[in-house]
Amino acid sequence: MFSKQFIAAALSVLSALAVPSPLVPVKRSKNPIPGRYIVTFKDHIKRDAGVSYLAGNLSSQFKSTHKWDILNGFAGDFTDTDLDLMRSDPNIMFIEEDGYVYTQAMVTQ
Repeated sequence: MFSKQFIAAALSVLSALAVPSPLVPVKRSKNPIPGRYIVTFKDHIKRDAGVSYLAGNLSSQFKSTHKWDILNGFAGDFTDTDLDLMRSDPNIMFIEEDGYVYTQAMVTQ
C-alpha cells in the first residue's frame, strides 16, 4: 500500500501540473495596424511548421503576411479569438502588435 506521504506528494505534483501556463503577453504598439500581430516562436519550433500548425487551428480569417529569416516568427492578420488561442500556445514566446514605424519626426510648416 502507498503511504500517506506518497499520496500527498503525488497529489501536489498532479495539481501543479494541472495549473494552466500563463498567457503570452501582447506588447502594444504606439501606431498599431488593427488585427495584425508579429508572432515569435520558441527556439525549438521551426517557423514553417509553427505557421502550418496555427493555420490548421485558427479561424479561416488567419493570414500570414510576412516571414523573415532573422526572426523565428511571422506577421499575420488575426481575429481576437485567434489572438486568445495563440496567447495560450506553449510554443509561442512573444506576440507584438504590428504597427507603423516612422524613421523621422514629421515636421509641418
